[in-house]
Amino acid sequence: MEVGVGIFRPIKLHLLALLAGALLPLAFAPYELPFVALVSLALLLFLLRSLTPKQAALMGYSFGWGYFGHGVYWVYFSIHHFGHAPLWLAVIIMLGMVAILALYIALFAYLMNRFFKQNCAIRYLLAFPSLWVGLEVLRGVLFTGFPWLSLGFSQLDTWLSGWAAIVGVLGVSWFVVLSVGVVLYCFYGVKISYRVLSAVLLFVVWLAGFYLSELSWTKPAGEPIKVALLQGNIPQEIKWLRSFRQINNGIYLDMTRQQVGADLVIWPETAVPAFFHHAEHSLMPVLTREANDRQMDIILGLPVMPEGNSDYFNSLHSVRYPKDFYLKRHLVPLGEYMPLKPFSTILLRFLNIPLSDFSAGPKEQRLLTGAGYPFASSICYEDVFQQTSIDGLPEAAYLVNVSNDTWFGDTIAPYQHFQMARMRALESGRYLLRSTNTGLTAIVDPLGQIVKQAPMFKRFALTGEITPLKGATPFVQGGWWWFLLFIALSLSISFLKRDKKQ
Repeated sequence: MEVGVGIFRPIKLHLLALLAGALLPLAFAPYELPFVALVSLALLLFLLRSLTPKQAALMGYSFGWGYFGHGVYWVYFSIHHFGHAPLWLAVIIMLGMVAILALYIALFAYLMNRFFKQNCAIRYLLAFPSLWVGLEVLRGVLFTGFPWLSLGFSQLDTWLSGWAAIVGVLGVSWFVVLSVGVVLYCFYGVKISYRVLSAVLLFVVWLAGFYLSELSWTKPAGEPIKVALLQGNIPQEIKWLRSFRQINNGIYLDMTRQQVGADLVIWPETAVPAFFHHAEHSLMPVLTREANDRQMDIILGLPVMPEGNSDYFNSLHSVRYPKDFYLKRHLVPLGEYMPLKPFSTILLRFLNIPLSDFSAGPKEQRLLTGAGYPFASSICYEDVFQQTSIDGLPEAAYLVNVSNDTWFGDTIAPYQHFQMARMRALESGRYLLRSTNTGLTAIVDPLGQIVKQAPMFKRFALTGEITPLKGATPFVQGGWWWFLLFIALSLSISFLKRDKKQ
């Protein structure tokens, strides 16, 4: 009987770790239960407490499978339903992605129990938050980066969000993990005075976040402008058909003509399913005439292939400025480019994704102009990266994000993506205008709150007003650099104070 218990107990613990990890995405949209992040991380640390480093790594790996298996399961949907890959291949690709992402949690758990097991203060108050966020930083840059489900996004509607304008989403992640660490230290810490002090620290952190969320870091740069964000709701299955192209363009053109009095009209990502040079002498003159007659700016997404160049780009274009383009810089692996060539080209035999080998635009690009003000552009996946909140600021008066979240279908992914876009508005202290093909199209204020939102999977023109803004949040002024330096310093101190070999 004891042997049986010895065999099944580890299995039960790994299942518990898997469940604890699967709880974590509940803190994010669309579930929006931010307190679950604290519970999930506390369970992980509880499970790790008495394990050897190798055992901890396996336990962390199980947690990672639950975390990312639930959080990014939708990858299979995109690849199978819209990439037309066989279901078995789509599932394998998704599981492979989860297996890689879970390694970050395994490494976290190993390091925690290898170096920070003896000193509770170092373990819970310094190493725990710094290691977790340090690995979030690494996940955001390694192999082109995938910062999806960084913990800070889950706290967008809590008091901790007040810190985002100072230290960004990664800083908010650090405060989330620190909160869990303080609670655990209050249970496991030795000195009562330190436990009380840490509890006071936690109270101050949350209270300061509430105070900071009431502050305004920017001010008006001019009069409000009237905007219209178009959501065409064009099915992905027919969008790229040559026979549907004229109908597609006609839908958006009709919607544009209905926006009487608008200063700015924004079409979503690749709203025009044709290269710019194919539309340059047909659709573009019509749009230019409409824009000039109505004294409005029209911003639209379409692919562009510069003359004399075999490379092509995903772009945003300002119709009244024929030579002004924003070229997407951060591409989606497997969706817009094929990583690890030539091996990855084997997948192209199974996938049927239009224009699946874009080139990345240059890092430094001139800002586009709309309604008389420069704005910072991002296309789809780019808004999940913290750097997007910095580029183009403080010159930009507002943010524009266009996307085609049709690829996600009716899964949790569009809601997760929109939550990340909202964080960009909060970090930068700017209004965000977000135009998508099927949703979520929205106007977001400088505090990251939704002003207006279009319904999902419905053809809709979302209209409203925004105020162009000037000035810079502490985050934009360099707060993000200071925070990364703080993380590096915290990790250095943690390893200097690591457990001594016995």
